Amino acid sequence: MINRLKDDKTLYAALERFLPAGTSSLLPQLLDGYSTLIKLVPARKSKFGDYRPLRNKKHLHQITINNDLNPYAFLVTLLHEIAHMYAYQRYRNKVKPHGPEWKSIYAEVLAPFISLDYLPTDVFNSLLDHINRPTASSCSDHALFQALKKYNPESNGLMVLEALPLGSLFKWRNGKVFLKEAKLRKRFKCTELNSNRTWFFHPMAEIEQLDS
Repeated sequence: MINRLKDDKTLYAALERFLPAGTSSLLPQLLDGYSTLIKLVPARKSKFGDYRPLRNKKHLHQITINNDLNPYAFLVTLLHEIAHMYAYQRYRNKVKPHGPEWKSIYAEVLAPFISLDYLPTDVFNSLLDHINRPTASSCSDHALFQALKKYNPESNGLMVLEALPLGSLFKWRNGKVFLKEAKLRKRFKCTELNSNRTWFFHPMAEIEQLDS
């Protein structure tokens, strides 16, 4: 857990080791004046981070971030959630979570960090494109997700489900084997071979490809 302390330098020093070099110096202009609790949590498959308002005397806002993110994914996630905090502060719950108001705020928050001084070229280019058409999350922007994923520690041969051709077999982390079928709205319909039951997977789920 990283607490928002009276001494702002303590927060930024704590965040520095999770972020790309040089970027922590830009955070005071975003976080100063906000009573924010920042927590690192175990990895979640459906999201990298989230924001919610708090109703207590110590903090008014809470941001959680997965503790297994590489520095570039950590930065993008933190900025994404800061944009949610700004949107809530300005509009409360009167606008859609990823509506035009939030997108405008998100673009403003991202802008100072889109620099080759802080980012490798592939992440820089993907983020530059992402800022012009921000989606609900970096998980749902395939190009940005792939650019960020390259900087993860060794992934043990895993791949994202979206990149697997339809009709292919894959193994999920629970050891079950599935057949990838059709995409229905935002998730892929897959059949678990042993039980013949239908499951629905996020396109960015990390899976192990099997020979057909």
